Amino acid sequence: MLNILSKPVGNARAIWHLITSRHRKALCDLPPTLYEYWSRTAQTEFQGIPRDAFFYVRAADALLDFFECARRNNHPCALPSMAADSVWHAWLRHSPATLDAFCERHFSQRIPHVEAGDMAGGMALPLAMSLVTARRLDGLPLAAPSVPGLFGTDRALRMPGGFAYALRGNDLVCSRIDRRGQTVGTGQMHPALTPDFLLAAGLIARIDYEGWLPRRQARDTGGVAGNATEVTCEVAGDVAGNVASAADGGDSGGGSGCGGGCGGGGCGS
Repeated sequence: MLNILSKPVGNARAIWHLITSRHRKALCDLPPTLYEYWSRTAQTEFQGIPRDAFFYVRAADALLDFFECARRNNHPCALPSMAADSVWHAWLRHSPATLDAFCERHFSQRIPHVEAGDMAGGMALPLAMSLVTARRLDGLPLAAPSVPGLFGTDRALRMPGGFAYALRGNDLVCSRIDRRGQTVGTGQMHPALTPDFLLAAGLIARIDYEGWLPRRQARDTGGVAGNATEVTCEVAGDVAGNVASAADGGDSGGGSGCGGGCGGGGCGS
């Protein structure tokens, strides 16, 4: 990795990101030839993608965040960043053996790459699992709406064709990014990323949910909050059917719309 930062122009941000990353050791262990290969080939698949060192380092760092999410879960996770996926795809083409060895060395397991259409059960639960784990990695509340670094990567990098996650009031919304790197529209809520879904899916604890619930009640009722426990039980019952539907493949959760492009990790993926 350090060999690509020898050019002075435009690399100060890349160096700073590298030395402040929690994955600094792993980033320095990336194959020395991967950056050159990625910068030469990524535009074939991801049209308009920037090819500078900062973009690469930030995208690679997000990919390592995703690998950490996969390591911490026993089920597949979904990758919410096309920028990170560009590095993953390049690595798979360039040297899959070094990718497997890298993942075993730094994440204790191989992490298979699975296209969205091939994810058993769809992308809803894997995307929700990635959100909760990414928030935990960044030290963020698990239920209160927030955008962890992994989910904010494409918007920060203005990734053409990527996913722009942002907060709209108390809601986490997602928009697509056009070929010029501009966010399109005001965004839409992904049903699998709501606190109600996360609770019903068993990805957050009741205490996490109830800590966030008064904020939503105040918004919905003009400041009058009811009994949090009663509302929690009611909402969990309403959402449970949607979670079961998603687990049975009723929600693809992304692909052509907003969500995640690919997935990997976990058992049976």
